[in-house]
Amino acid sequence: SITGNVPSENHRISSTNWLACRGSVAITSNGVCSVLANSTVAIAVLALDQFVKEVIQRTLPAGGTSVGPLFDFQRVRNAGVNFGLLSDYPALVLVLTGTIGLALLGYMIVRPPHHWWTVTGFAFLLGGGFSNVVDRIRLGWVFDYLNIYPFVGYLNLADLAIGAGVLVLVLEATFRKNTQ
Repeated sequence: SITGNVPSENHRISSTNWLACRGSVAITSNGVCSVLANSTVAIAVLALDQFVKEVIQRTLPAGGTSVGPLFDFQRVRNAGVNFGLLSDYPALVLVLTGTIGLALLGYMIVRPPHHWWTVTGFAFLLGGGFSNVVDRIRLGWVFDYLNIYPFVGYLNLADLAIGAGVLVLVLEATFRKNTQ
C-alpha cells in the first residue's frame, strides 16, 4: 500500500499498489493507473459536492442558520468567482473556468502524476472545479452556502476541495524539492 508523508520512489503509483488498478491485466502503465485514480477521486468529489448542495438547498431554513460562532449557512448565488468577482460576466466566467479545467485535465492526461499526493491534489482541483462548472451550466451561477468566521465570503465544498488541492500540490512540490 501507499504510506508515508514525503513523496519518494516508494510512493510512485503502480498497477500493483493502487487500489483502482489492482488485479487489472489491461492497466499496466503508471500513467493510465494515475489517470484512473485521479478520475475516480475527482468524480467522487464532484458527486459529494452536488449531493451536499442538494441537501442544503432542500433543508436550509429560508433565513439560513448559524452553527456556533464559526459557521453561517445561507443560500448564495455566485455568478462570479471568489468574492463575486466578475459576477457581471457569467458567460465569460463559465468559459474561463471550463477552459482552465479542461487544460488541467489535458495536462494530467499528457503528464500523468506518479505520486499519490499529486494525484490527490489534481483530483481535488478537478472535482471541485468541474462541480462548480456543473452549477454554472445547470443554474447559471454557483450555489455557495457556507461562511466560516472570521473569513468574509461564502463558499461550498467544491471551493474547499479546490483550496485543499492547491495546498496538497504546494506541499508535495515543497517536500519533493527538499528531498532531492
